[in-house]
Amino acid sequence: MFILKTGQTINYEKYPYLFLKEIEKIIPYYAANFFLFDEKENPVCDPICINIKKDTVNMYEKYYYKLDTIRAKAFNQPDPIRSTDLLNYSQWVNTEYFTDFISPNNFYFSCGIDIIYRNQLLGAVSLFREKTDKNFSLKDLLVLEFISNQAANQLFKLSAINKLNKTAQRKKEQLIALSEKRYNLTARESEVLNLLISGKNNREIAAELYISINTVKKHLSHIYMKANVDNRTELTSAVFKCEKYIF
Repeated sequence: MFILKTGQTINYEKYPYLFLKEIEKIIPYYAANFFLFDEKENPVCDPICINIKKDTVNMYEKYYYKLDTIRAKAFNQPDPIRSTDLLNYSQWVNTEYFTDFISPNNFYFSCGIDIIYRNQLLGAVSLFREKTDKNFSLKDLLVLEFISNQAANQLFKLSAINKLNKTAQRKKEQLIALSEKRYNLTARESEVLNLLISGKNNREIAAELYISINTVKKHLSHIYMKANVDNRTELTSAVFKCEKYIF
């Protein structure tokens, strides 16, 4: 069920949340986070967190990451890990990191895995349990390892699609900017043109811009006149002819 549910998503940035919600059904946890990384191993966006406050994430990123011995030992490693396998808890519980950060947030037990595709780090998952809970089992680690292979394939695919979408979006924005300048469009006319190029019909454009359909038609009429075209097809063609000026 996990593979089926997570394999259906086509949204790169929503994948981590879906992953965490589905994995909880297999490996119960108190809190969790999921980081996405780019080719340079830099975070793509803020981590997706379950039961972890934004302030907690900020404190970690500003200071406590320097004291995180688990991160230092396990970052960008293909195998699943447990904190109890990496640390001597009798010593660790007396450290600043534990007393000031781990304990107040109830992150007593942790396990995680880095999601790696062909030696490229794509994501990192961490699951936490309270001291009153049972530690993560070896079975939990085996489940994480199995799931990470599917997640790596899915994340790589979604990452590639996301890059293509962003490239297409930047190109479209450049085309709209060039068209606005070339045809002396107003800001509102540029908004209408942008939605038209995105495939929206008059009703959808009106709804998105909170204007009437008649107003949309008036804007389109002005755009047609400025671009010296008669319809949507000719306008779209005229806009994409600006592509040669992008590079």
